[in-house]
Amino acid sequence: MPDMATVCLNNLVQKDFEISAVIPPPNSNPTSGGFIKFAKSLALEVFEYGENPNTKEMIEKIAAKNADIGVICSFNHKLSKDFLNTTKMGYINCHPSLLPMYRGANPYFHIINNGEKTTGVTLHFADENFDTGEIIAQKGFLVGEKETIGTLFNRSNFMIADMLVNVLNMFQDTGKMNSKPQPEGEYKKAPKVQNEIKINLESGVVATERLIRAANPFYNAYLNFRNSPARILCTDYKIQKHDLETGIITKVTQEMIEISAKDGFIYPKCIQCGSWGIFDAPDFIKVFRPNMGEFFN
Repeated sequence: MPDMATVCLNNLVQKDFEISAVIPPPNSNPTSGGFIKFAKSLALEVFEYGENPNTKEMIEKIAAKNADIGVICSFNHKLSKDFLNTTKMGYINCHPSLLPMYRGANPYFHIINNGEKTTGVTLHFADENFDTGEIIAQKGFLVGEKETIGTLFNRSNFMIADMLVNVLNMFQDTGKMNSKPQPEGEYKKAPKVQNEIKINLESGVVATERLIRAANPFYNAYLNFRNSPARILCTDYKIQKHDLETGIITKVTQEMIEISAKDGFIYPKCIQCGSWGIFDAPDFIKVFRPNMGEFFN
């Protein structure tokens, strides 16, 4: 997902940094074409390649630019030592968490799904492993009570873009870039997330609501309704003891659906059923006419 790269690249161009070349995602990545078009619209040279950026041809091509430093944004291919030596100072990786917490492909999702109250962004030197190099700069912030992966994604990307400009300005002024090793130990990780995520109402209403926010809008967090996946993008909840079966519709009004969970009830506010459009609760009720006793399971 090159959105971070698009935001950062645009910011660097606007701040008049000299961009030697741009390296897009692999050609097989569905985001590659759009990112290449964006870079070329800025009149930048783009080094396209097949699947592996660590080829001798690519390494020689980049090294010939004699660039001072490289920047990596949301790139999921391990880079070789030879690749990382193609610029004078190496490469800065932009990571949307406070490393060493949440190393991996998708910090945004796991930060929200795990109920973190704070997070942040990190710039660090890239090494041959993912997200383990020396830290250059970090900035923390609070996670909003209703934060979604979409809002956290946007906030982190623009914060990283500004931090990157500050660090590179300092580098241009001093010729130096201070860094420190990451602390050792075991920390929470952020593995890749599958696009389809089945909601488990047995996990409880708090965990269910967090999962739905962690998925919105990039992933499909769903329950089944009338044998079709019902994607839930937003929900309220209530903690309350009961003896009802999990997933049953316990109340329907013109404005609201109440669905039982392990330790209470959820009240979906935005639902997409099958391939239909996305509905708020009142419109979903008008179109599908859900009945008490039916299941979201």
